[in-house]
Amino acid sequence: MTIPDVTARTFATRARTIDHLGREQIADCPTAVSELWKNSWDAYARNVRLRIFSEEAPVAALTDDGHGMRPQDLFERWLVVGTEHKVADFEPVAVSDRQGLPPRPRQGQKGIGRLSSAKLGSILLLISKYRDHRYVAALIDWRMFENPYLNLVDVVVGTGEFENKRDIFAALPMLADELAAGVVETGVAWREGQPAVSEAWRRYDESWAKEDPNRRGLPPSQRILQGLKRLPFRPEHLDDWEGPGTAMLVYDLDDTLRALPSTGDTDLVREEVFTRFQRTLSNFVDPYAVGARRPEFSYRADIRSTGDGSAGKVIVGAEKAIDRMQVQEMEHQLDGVVGEDGVFRGRVKAFGNWVDGTIEFELPKGLSVPERAGSRVGAFELYIASMEFDPKSSTHPRSEHDRYAALAKDYSGLMIYRNDLRVLPYGREDNDFFEIEYKRSKNAGRYFWNHRQMFGRIALTRQFNPNLKDKAGREGFIDNTAAKTFRAIVGNILDLSARRYFGSSSEIRKPRLAEIQAGNRAARAEKEAQKLGERERAQFEKELRKAEERLPLLHTEIDEETRALHVERDGDVAQAARRLSTWRSGLADAAIRPQPSGTARLTGRYQAAKVNADRVSEAISNYEVKFRDAVENYVAAKPAQIVAERVASAVEAVRRQVEAFQAEIEKLQREQFAEVRRLAEKRISDFGKEAQAVGTRLATPGTGLVEVLNLLAQMQSDWSNENRDIFGIFVSALESAREQIDLETLASAQTHDLREATSELDRLTSLAQLGIAVEIAAHDLEDFDEMANAGLNALPEDIRNSKPARDIRLGIEGLTDQLRFLSPLRLSGDKIQRWIDGHEIESFVRQFFAPTLAKGGIAFNATDAFRGIRLYERPARVFPVFLNLVNNSIYWVGTVNRASREILLDVVGDEVVIADSGPGVSSEDAEHIFKLFFTRKQRSGRGVGLYLARANLAAGGHTIRYRGEDDQPPLAGAAFFIGFKDADLGPRDEK
Repeated sequence: MTIPDVTARTFATRARTIDHLGREQIADCPTAVSELWKNSWDAYARNVRLRIFSEEAPVAALTDDGHGMRPQDLFERWLVVGTEHKVADFEPVAVSDRQGLPPRPRQGQKGIGRLSSAKLGSILLLISKYRDHRYVAALIDWRMFENPYLNLVDVVVGTGEFENKRDIFAALPMLADELAAGVVETGVAWREGQPAVSEAWRRYDESWAKEDPNRRGLPPSQRILQGLKRLPFRPEHLDDWEGPGTAMLVYDLDDTLRALPSTGDTDLVREEVFTRFQRTLSNFVDPYAVGARRPEFSYRADIRSTGDGSAGKVIVGAEKAIDRMQVQEMEHQLDGVVGEDGVFRGRVKAFGNWVDGTIEFELPKGLSVPERAGSRVGAFELYIASMEFDPKSSTHPRSEHDRYAALAKDYSGLMIYRNDLRVLPYGREDNDFFEIEYKRSKNAGRYFWNHRQMFGRIALTRQFNPNLKDKAGREGFIDNTAAKTFRAIVGNILDLSARRYFGSSSEIRKPRLAEIQAGNRAARAEKEAQKLGERERAQFEKELRKAEERLPLLHTEIDEETRALHVERDGDVAQAARRLSTWRSGLADAAIRPQPSGTARLTGRYQAAKVNADRVSEAISNYEVKFRDAVENYVAAKPAQIVAERVASAVEAVRRQVEAFQAEIEKLQREQFAEVRRLAEKRISDFGKEAQAVGTRLATPGTGLVEVLNLLAQMQSDWSNENRDIFGIFVSALESAREQIDLETLASAQTHDLREATSELDRLTSLAQLGIAVEIAAHDLEDFDEMANAGLNALPEDIRNSKPARDIRLGIEGLTDQLRFLSPLRLSGDKIQRWIDGHEIESFVRQFFAPTLAKGGIAFNATDAFRGIRLYERPARVFPVFLNLVNNSIYWVGTVNRASREILLDVVGDEVVIADSGPGVSSEDAEHIFKLFFTRKQRSGRGVGLYLARANLAAGGHTIRYRGEDDQPPLAGAAFFIGFKDADLGPRDEK
């Protein structure tokens, strides 16, 4: 009998396991920062910070002031994956390590949060200090864990213990040697040339090259070695961190971190990355917690540029977060606790009034809370504040509504917090865990809640909700029974609150809106205008679809016929003429009315359709030119017959068109005649029945003749008024048709004018408020400046000369200098006129925008002709114009190649020109650019600059216009021509 060969074996762990658990697992860079800040929370830090050093080789520094790590903590815990200490909540942190803070529930669950640092960049220098112990450091290149031919134990981490920070940076070459030894062959000098690498790295390099033979760049092993040769870490990166605590320096940054510092380019992708980073981390700590419940934990992310001695530009911080005070006066609110039974108990505020008593939202039938320990959902807090989307339906004054709407752009959303720290990705606009937007898409009125109009959070604790666990990649909760139940409970609360208090089915909502609109002729007119607007939008979309279908086919047909056009006999002439007529009719049938309001989502399609229409029109013209040339060179055999056939063809085409209109009109007339007859018969019948009923009251005891006659008179009057309203619509429409008055066009134009006037009034109101704010700030600037400097000078010398105090002074001086520099721009302004020359304008603009121009690589020039102009005018009227125009140019030239970025001040003819090399203004937008708040800038635009420029110039009798077709500006992009009244333009060359 053969004895079985039984052997005990174990799993082998490849190095890539770390890459899977870290870099590939974490959803994105902001989530990685969030995880590392949670680790700092667990280390009892009070302050955490991420700083991006905007240098030639950008570096990120994450620091905290927690209890730090000893050597055994680094070696036996941090460098061990899946450690048990995060799970063992029953082992409390020593009182001495809590640094005077109360016990904190642990935020980490799996012991792999530290691997999030791999998401930030390729190379990590980890430094930590525990109390008065020595510093410990570790140098890691996360790219080494991407090699599939290495086991985990084959990857080396360079570590050491040090007396001070400078010793760590001095030892960086030795730490790099340790890492490089894991890549190159034994004994090879790796800092020179392209050293030979070990077998595992040779195989990985070959696999990398085979995967894409066209791939350029260094293979993985050489990229790692090059990175280790160029480590940019310096002591200055940790100037304001000494420990205890932990610091991480990261090099070869993730794309997100690299995009955060401004480059001077107009980069919409970078702006989107920046905004997403801000929105994800701006409310890292629960901003809706009240009073003493707010934890002692400060967070901050900032950017420091090379040579900048300031504290850095803040991207994220507690000072930039929202808080409950900012939204506690909103008209709709839910504030309460959801118990273990899944029932909400708390307060409800609807339309500005708190509903009396404690409100409960019970569970619906079919939903029960699990009782098993492994799937139950515990108690949690809920706070939501919101408002009406339409300002006309809101109880807030317009200014308040606008303020909340502005807040919503940055802070809206229903977030989730666990033990005071945010759980991602909940609250992001692209996350719809509670199906808020999905339900709105089915019935926006009934479900009411809107991510973009609501502020709030759900506050959980690990103690009461241990079953709501994060996914490994921190992309939300694991989709277990507890998470499904939790989502259903919150969804039920949102649905019931909308149904009972806020949505279209609410008994509170209906009478309130009815009270505003009942008997209000303006409201009825607005309702009719809304119906007209809806019809106009529907017709616009219908016409747009028709144009999209027909125009490309028509253009193709015309192009083909143009290429094939030959006139060799009389029939060719007649056929070509018919084609021209047919194509012109086809182009007219595909015409689209001007784009109405409320169709912004169709703007791209509309502009594309207009381009197609222009192309078709041009193609028709080209065909017509070629046809005319061909006919001129052709001698017709029977010209009279050609004309006669063309006349008959034209008459037939017009006859068909007119008969089609006649049939449509007669159909509508028959339908409306039947409707009028039915309505008239019903009104007569219904009134007769009601009049008979009133007449029978005479037989009722106690009812006199006079009373019955009065009732009949009143009823007749009411019905007569209603009849005028009902039938007057038909009479008015028919009379207008008889007089050939186009009611739809008239109403549409008047509605558009009214809408424009209302918008203009709102914009002017906002501008006036801005002007008042500027006046107030400017009035007290000098006093506040003196007060701040006096306070700083009164500090003890050691504090006065400290770096924080110097930063404060630098910030105050920078602010006051900038405001003094802008003093000509104040709304009140300097009323004195004086001579201003072109050289002064050029210097003023150049000095103001110097950092921006340098960062963007933009050439700013002025010709001698411009420098020679002289204006007798107020500085407050001239300088803002040039600042606004150049500011616009800076934005748009930032969208083109750096080598061609230029802004030029010049004189052409009798006008001053501000020209640039950007993309210019489309013909579609040219007529709108001087309107207040019109802008095509995706994120940073306000649409105020050009409006103010024109208003300022007009006040002095000057003019401004955008380049026309016949103008020849000095640069090919945008160009604005200013006509200064009574200006001395000096001697100059004719252009």
